[in-house]
Amino acid sequence: MDNSLFVKTMLDYIENRVAEEISADEIAGTAGFSLPYFRAVFRDATGQTLARYITHRRLCHAASELIRTKRPVSDIAMTYYFGSHDVFIRAFKRAFGMTPTEFRLSRHAVSRRLIVPGIYGPSVLSKEGVMMNVENGAEDKKDYGMLYGVVPRVSYFGQEAELTPFISCLRACLAYMGQEISYSRLMAGSGAAFRLMWNTKFWDGGNVDIMNIKEDPTEPLRRALKAAGREFTMLCKSGKGGRYISENAPAGVSNIKTGEKASFTELVKKEIDCGRPLIGFGIIGPPEACIIAGYKEAGETLTGWNFFQDMPEFSAGVGKEPCGYYNRKGWYEYPETVALMAIGEGLELPGERSFLKDTLEFAMSIIETPKVNDHAGGLAAYEAWVEALTKESEFPKDAPLPMLMERLMCQCDAMTMVGEGRWHASVFLEQQAGMFSELSDELNSAAKLYKQEHQLIMEIGRLIEGFAMSEKCARALALPDVRKSTAALVRQCAGLEKKAAEHMRRAVNTMK
Repeated sequence: MDNSLFVKTMLDYIENRVAEEISADEIAGTAGFSLPYFRAVFRDATGQTLARYITHRRLCHAASELIRTKRPVSDIAMTYYFGSHDVFIRAFKRAFGMTPTEFRLSRHAVSRRLIVPGIYGPSVLSKEGVMMNVENGAEDKKDYGMLYGVVPRVSYFGQEAELTPFISCLRACLAYMGQEISYSRLMAGSGAAFRLMWNTKFWDGGNVDIMNIKEDPTEPLRRALKAAGREFTMLCKSGKGGRYISENAPAGVSNIKTGEKASFTELVKKEIDCGRPLIGFGIIGPPEACIIAGYKEAGETLTGWNFFQDMPEFSAGVGKEPCGYYNRKGWYEYPETVALMAIGEGLELPGERSFLKDTLEFAMSIIETPKVNDHAGGLAAYEAWVEALTKESEFPKDAPLPMLMERLMCQCDAMTMVGEGRWHASVFLEQQAGMFSELSDELNSAAKLYKQEHQLIMEIGRLIEGFAMSEKCARALALPDVRKSTAALVRQCAGLEKKAAEHMRRAVNTMK
């Protein structure tokens, strides 16, 4: 378990208790750390001290009440444990540049801030926040390149949520480059729409990574690019994560290489200067895909969109451009940065019939492969998921909250793989059924089963009280009856998955 999970857990814990008397000792104890160690971990992850973070969150909640209610300022001060009216006024003015009364009279905007995935809290943009990063005009153009305006943002929390980072980033980059291709088509073509992976060795927050689908971690990536008719270059770091990618790619594939910092920087500058965004793996947060849309300081700093850029536990060292792009210095040295991908010019798109046949055969290969390295895959992954949920020793009665959050993370990732994946599988199969009448019965039948599987995942979400990485959901998942009911629904999903594969198999046989 990495430290970001502990920090994420305690950010939710703090947010739930801003109107309660909480101490640093209590928070560290709940996390299972000594106070000095937790303070160091928290500061390293968020870029601020624990005490300052708690005070700021209380001030933001107080600011929200000032705008939303007519409660006296002194009452609000006491609610959020500021000790006295004067202490509150001084702290508020330091944070927001005006007194609470002035803030209320100004009707200053109070927005929402992401606390942990699915959980938001009030946020106030200070004067300093408005002014941040506006002095870019004096930069030397030789050391600077930026794609502004139309590189679509990627986010777990967009209007139309896209939860598989590489596929979302690829779709967004292609849109910027003038190629419209649907998320569903890329999900299906890559195999991501048909995946479920579960590490049988430990509770693994990386189960969801599409590079776990096959022993060759690049196969889903290469298939997605092939679906779009694009060539690519992938540059991997020589460290452990990058080396795993390059060493397990097919022999003789010349466009997947290893390189050092100079090679990475050169590739970024070359692509941005040609007007093409890149896909990075890492940069901020875990080694998931993100968009690189610019560079500064001759490539020492990168900008773009990242799924984790607004998450407080990954905010240390991360700034923001006026357009919303992240601003990341030291990106290459960041240990979770493992690779870059440059998307090349268009090649010939695959023929529709051969693309469908290849996609269905790969889907069945995913479903029928029971083990990939330490991960159970396909139908076997459903069994591993059920086994993990029903093993009472994994959910001890007095389990610390970070342990429960670790279990919840894996649960939510599995729900994402099946819930999002099977929905987009159904969309793709229905589209193909409309194009190939002789296959329509089998493809529509498989699509119907996948929609049912998606609905079962929605029911699981109701059982655990949502899809958020929250204390409430973690404690709901810990309840034996909830896990028993969840396991029963997972078994139903496995049954639907098996039937859908049979229909796809018959469709492939018809095409031969």
